[in-house]
Amino acid sequence: MTYWRSVFLVLLGACSYGVLSMVMKLGFAAGYTPIELSSGQLLFGGLIMSLLAAVFSKERFRLRYVWTLVPVSVMMVLASFLYNQAVSHLSASLAIVLFFQFTWFGILLEAIANRKWPNIEKWISILIIAVGTIFASGLGSKGLGDVSLFGLVCGLLSGFSFAVVIFMSGRILPSLNPYLRSAISICLASLILSVMYPPAFLVNGRLLDGLLPYALLVALFGSVIPIFCLAVSVPRLGNGLVTILSAMELPAVVLLANFVLREQVDLMQWSGVLMILAAIAVPQIKWGKLFIPSRAIREKSNSL
Repeated sequence: MTYWRSVFLVLLGACSYGVLSMVMKLGFAAGYTPIELSSGQLLFGGLIMSLLAAVFSKERFRLRYVWTLVPVSVMMVLASFLYNQAVSHLSASLAIVLFFQFTWFGILLEAIANRKWPNIEKWISILIIAVGTIFASGLGSKGLGDVSLFGLVCGLLSGFSFAVVIFMSGRILPSLNPYLRSAISICLASLILSVMYPPAFLVNGRLLDGLLPYALLVALFGSVIPIFCLAVSVPRLGNGLVTILSAMELPAVVLLANFVLREQVDLMQWSGVLMILAAIAVPQIKWGKLFIPSRAIREKSNSL
């Protein structure tokens, strides 16, 4: 797996979370609850990923993998459930802004673990992402309005939980086959959530009464694609860079809102999208080579 393929996978996973936001809003509008969508996301996500692991993973299953990945699955459950709660109690724009605090949390976790502050490029990226997020979400022009305290807490905790998922993905069994790792993590997360909230939709008729398409979509875009992408990319890129690249989610949300849901997106929101895209590019630029002439150019200049 090359560096740029890993970068592409992180961006793909982030965009899938953007699609997830749109699907959840449609699911809520159709009358389904955050618990139903969260349970469907993890249950069907685990089934899909298990089938993929059975086909593509050459590594054998070991029971010790389950116990080792419990912390990842617990935080995965929290991130999914808390974000769904935030979206159901807040405007989509504010819920996304709160979730996006995972950028700060992720950089902080990496700094504490490595006992080293991030470089200047990462700080610049985080600052631009913070401003761009406010603009792209529409808060810059619409303000906060009436805010649910419960939704506010859930949104912040969902961001922290997601930052921990990224952090653990690079440190717990990083060499394990990504198909097997993702299947175990998602299935275990589904089991944990089922103990807390039994999936009643499997027996009460809600699944075949319209929930199934939403459950499959949230499973695909909320579990299968992003968790697999993280399992592949975080061990290769590191937590800090992956956290910054994951900011691609918000531009995806804005683009989908404009072109799919036909929501009006103003100039300030588009400027926020461009700022986030610029922030994602900052760590990829080799600033030394950009501003300092290469040795060949210097030698040619000296010979003239």
